[in-house]
Parts: sequence; structure tokens; C-alpha cells
Amino acid sequence: MLKLTIAGKTSIIHGTEYEDAMRRFWDAKQSGDESAALVKLEEEADPPPHVTAHGAFSVIAGGRIEEQERELRGAGFALPPPLFAPGTRVTELGDRNFRIERERVEALPPFPAACAALVGQLRAERRHDGKVEPSRLSMREDGTVDLDGICPMRLEERAFQALCQHLGIGAGARYLAELCTPHERAWNVNAQLSRAPKRPIVLRTRWDEQGRSVFAVVTPSYAPCDADQVVTAALPALADARVELAYEGARLTATALWMPEHVADLAAGDVFRAGVRLQCDDTGRGRIRVTAVVLRSLCLNLIVVAEGEVETMSQVHRGDRERIRAALPRAVEAARGEVGFFLEAWGHARTLKVDPVEKFKEWVDTKKVVVSGERDGEAVVNHLVDAWKQEPGETLADAVNALTRAAHVVPSWGLSVREELERAAGRIVMAVR
Repeated sequence: MLKLTIAGKTSIIHGTEYEDAMRRFWDAKQSGDESAALVKLEEEADPPPHVTAHGAFSVIAGGRIEEQERELRGAGFALPPPLFAPGTRVTELGDRNFRIERERVEALPPFPAACAALVGQLRAERRHDGKVEPSRLSMREDGTVDLDGICPMRLEERAFQALCQHLGIGAGARYLAELCTPHERAWNVNAQLSRAPKRPIVLRTRWDEQGRSVFAVVTPSYAPCDADQVVTAALPALADARVELAYEGARLTATALWMPEHVADLAAGDVFRAGVRLQCDDTGRGRIRVTAVVLRSLCLNLIVVAEGEVETMSQVHRGDRERIRAALPRAVEAARGEVGFFLEAWGHARTLKVDPVEKFKEWVDTKKVVVSGERDGEAVVNHLVDAWKQEPGETLADAVNALTRAAHVVPSWGLSVREELERAAGRIVMAVR
């Protein structure tokens, strides 16, 4: 919330009016109004009350949903239309279901806590990858495999299936596992191991209270980037989110979630939840995926909903491992940016800590911010830093505010540059205008 003073008159500005307030403030300053001031307030004012009856059309909601629809299309989301006219107020049940969903999301663990728990779990496994030739392996009747007759290791179900695939008997894996006697299974697998091509494979192993086990069999070209590394890379951009996290020994699905505390005249067509989803599989099956997700109400009871997503990363476990790891934070930030319109409207952009100077450099380097006629990227960054110093802060919103401020105060940047930078600010945080 902001307090705006112009010509001696003070008004309170809410999140949906931040950009307009910035323009009015700088216009007043440029016109010589020395009393003009724009101050951030710590406390948010009470939410606007519902003013429309249940089941009736709300002008407030209708305008909001039109704006949402423009931003969704611009970001690439494809969502079905609501079953009722967009802007039709939900029923009392719809309001109650919103509160229930809000309470459910708030009861989820914070992303940093869930991240720390997963990292601790995987580090306790003391994972190790070893490259071997199949002919050096043998299977025992108890289902373990050993290397050169020593170091027996349990073979987990997925690893057994993958080993059979590498040996060319993938179709027989289920038969060997479920219908053969232990002796028959070991004999068949060992026969295949003895005549396997001399192409090395990689055994991915981990430790538990029963000893070491093989949880995956992959090729040497496999580039490991496990679940703990994925969530760690995502942590800076998602630290203010709650998270639904499921890790089933190898497969990770983690969805960082945000919701507004309240929505004035919640209606059919409203997006009422947004997030960033991370997916990977440590056995090499599937890709590393990062997607932005939104949830829209299609009915008046908040029961029929539609989820839309925009993918910002889809990476197989191949290539340079460090390049993949370096690309992850950028993909997560991009996914957060795709839902930034909603986070700004709900006040979450002011909770994400960033290094503004580093952000300015990134925006210029990646051409998210381009100043026509200005070839010196360092000069653009310096102008943004100077603007930020006028009202410093450590959140994404503060960095965006500096961008819009610079658009108005740098003398050599004309009207066209101002418009370019304001559009850039909108794309970066999807700021409500």
C-alpha cells in the first residue's frame, strides 16, 4: 500500500493502482510540485467489501477478468471460458470453497522448509554413480547384483527394468520379475550379461538402512541433475511460496503456490491460484520441466475449475550438466514472471527479495530492457541504479519501480523510450496498470 500526496492532498493507493500512482507522482514532480510525495506503508488497508449480490454480474469482477484475460493470452496460457458470463458473482458456496482452498494452501509447508527437508533426505542417501561394463555384473538368486563377484547391491524395481532394457530383454522384465523362480531369473539375466555388448552403463546407487541399492541404470551420456538440485536452484525465486511437494523415491513434482487473501466480488472466470511447477525423475525417465500454472474458476461454486500452464523449460538429461543447472534458475524466474501479473495484484511481488543491481544487469543482458538508440548497456544499467537509489529496496517490485522511474527522469530518454520501458516493466512483473 502507498500514500500519495499531490498538491497537498493525500490518498491511499492499493496494489492495483501502483503504476498509475507512480505516473501521477512523477508528472507532479516534473510540473514543479515540491509537496509531491510517494511513501510505502507497512500495513495493508482492509479489503474492499463485496458489493454485488451472489449470482449477479459484477462490474468490478468483469473489468478485472478482462484484464486477466489479456495478460493470460499475452503470456501464452490457453484456458477454456467460464460456464457463466465472466464476472458473474459466485454463490455463497463458491465463497466458502475459496476460503477452504485458501486455508489449505496456507497450511502447506513454506517452499524453503520443504526444500531443506528434501535436500536432507537425498544427502542422507549418499548417492554414487559408477560406470561399469555389463559383463562384470552378475545376478544372485536373492535378486541382488554384484560387481566382479563382490559388493552385492539390491536392484530396485525401476533399475531392474532399465537393466533389462539395456540388455535387450526389456519386454521380458515383468516375466522375469513376477513369473520366474529366483533361480530362473538369475540364470536368464546372467546369460544376457555374459554376452552383452561392451558398452558401459552407469549404475546409480544410494544407501539406506538395508545397505546400498541400485535405483537407476543409465547410459554414460546421462547428465545427473537430481531433485535436490532442482529445488535448490528454484529456491531464490520461490522462497515466498507454499508448496505441494511429492517425491516418490525418484520422481519429483513440486508446485509452488500463491493465492490472494481475498478477492472483491469473486466471480466466474477469476484466476484465484497461481504457481510454478517443477518436475523431474532421477532415474532418467522423463525430462526436467518447469511450468507456470494458473487455476481459473469456470462455475459459480468454485468446483469446476481449469488449470493452464506455460512451459519455460523442458530438458532431457543430456549435455553439459553445469549448463543444465545454470539454466534452471532462469527458467524458474521466467515461470514466476509468467504469473507475475497475479502476484503483483495480490501483493506477492513485494515479498520476493532480489539484488536490484544484478537484476538490472540481467534485464539489459537478456534484452528484457532495451532502450532504442542506446548502445551502451552499462550506461542503461547505471541509469537504472541511479533511479533505484532514489527509493532503494530489496524486492522485485522495488527493482521494477526503479525501471519505471528511470523511464521518466533520464533527460535523454524521450516519450518513446518511456513507453518502451513501461511495457518492459509490465512484461517483467505483469504489473497491474
